[in-house]
Amino acid sequence: MKRTGFVLVAALILVVILLVTGSAQIYNISDTGTKTTTEVLLNQENGTYMKVIHVVVRGGTEEEIGYELGKVGIEEFNSILLPFDDPVYGEEKEQCIKDYDEDLYERVQGVKQAYQLSEDNYSYDASFPLYIAGIPLCSAIYFPPVSTEDGHAIAGRNVDWYYNTDHDVFTDITDLSLFTNNTDINDEKFDEILADRMGTLVHVVEIYPDEGHATLVIGTMDLLTGIVDGLNEKGLYISSLQDGDTYTDPFSDLAGFTSTRMNFMQVLGSILEHCANVDEAKQWLAKSRISMPFMGVHFLICDDSGAATIAEYDNKSRELIFIDYKDTAFPLTNYAIHLKPDISQYPPEKPNDAHDDYLRSAKLHDYISDHEGAFTTDDAWKAMKMVEANADLSPEEILAGENETDRLLWTVVTDITDRSMTVKFFLRDGPNNNETYHTHDLVLSEPFTFKLER
Repeated sequence: MKRTGFVLVAALILVVILLVTGSAQIYNISDTGTKTTTEVLLNQENGTYMKVIHVVVRGGTEEEIGYELGKVGIEEFNSILLPFDDPVYGEEKEQCIKDYDEDLYERVQGVKQAYQLSEDNYSYDASFPLYIAGIPLCSAIYFPPVSTEDGHAIAGRNVDWYYNTDHDVFTDITDLSLFTNNTDINDEKFDEILADRMGTLVHVVEIYPDEGHATLVIGTMDLLTGIVDGLNEKGLYISSLQDGDTYTDPFSDLAGFTSTRMNFMQVLGSILEHCANVDEAKQWLAKSRISMPFMGVHFLICDDSGAATIAEYDNKSRELIFIDYKDTAFPLTNYAIHLKPDISQYPPEKPNDAHDDYLRSAKLHDYISDHEGAFTTDDAWKAMKMVEANADLSPEEILAGENETDRLLWTVVTDITDRSMTVKFFLRDGPNNNETYHTHDLVLSEPFTFKLER
């Protein structure tokens, strides 16, 4: 995994939280045409690591759906809106969203209502109501229906993040009093807060709009568009993974400030709501004007017919490139496939690091090629277990240096044909099982299964 310039961006986000959280506007609850339910699945109790909330929104207009998501973000995650340096940036960004996806634009207007902002108030970025910073990592695999025992298309995915065992990551994670009206936080304190909070808040959201496809997503950062993995009722699946070989926009902001384009996470919901298959998703992504504010990404897009593609961006020309597959099982990690199509030509950069990008890719390629018989969902779980992040390499260098402490945050196995996602979340470390790498028996939650049902 590679991380370029993220510390600076994350610290900037925290500065904004310091300035904005204490003065966030209070919303008024109003009747909408939606039925919204929320359930806290995990709540950082008894030493567990993360809070996970499941949100289901049924019915309503796009604006009403946006209002509900904005309201839940405020209630459950203390979500805040990042300010623009000048309202002109906000107006341009909303126009960009409207030209791209009018349904998303309407949801943004609903979020503004949740924060009691008028339609012509462009001072805050309602397209990305932030509750925590995080990054979509790190390994995925796809089994087309012709390769599986039950004829279902299956995708597996690990999300990993850096983890500091020296800090007390298990308490007061959601206590924003550390930020509010506390201007004495120095750089060292920023690092501590970042280490304690990164990757600790997660959402699972189902949306059943009056028009458009129903969607089921797992993500972080914001309830509106913070999507890491998603599935829709037509059998289309999309996942974003870091791509260390592609470009970043060095002066682009995640949201607010001077941003006038959507970040890479924000296009995924639009694709899922409007596209029924891989071909339609490719066309939609091709018209997307997105920014890479702190890291490059590529996308795994597949459907229940056996069609799949990896979407990547050329580092120099920024041209969108598709690597297409049909009825082929394949993995994806964190380097550009269009630049390095043959993993056998790329030995691990850090052979003693089990989470090296190329080593993980080679393991997954070998797992596919050496497998006898048809694949099952158990095989997806097994493959993801082989490449999970789990090493205490350098706890004192959690936000600096080359060797960070890594942990699996969650594994999700998606039965695309069945329109369901099953997830296990990281709870805590178990006993140390390797003295050399200080790896642990990870304690994961019970599996939670979510299924799209109209």
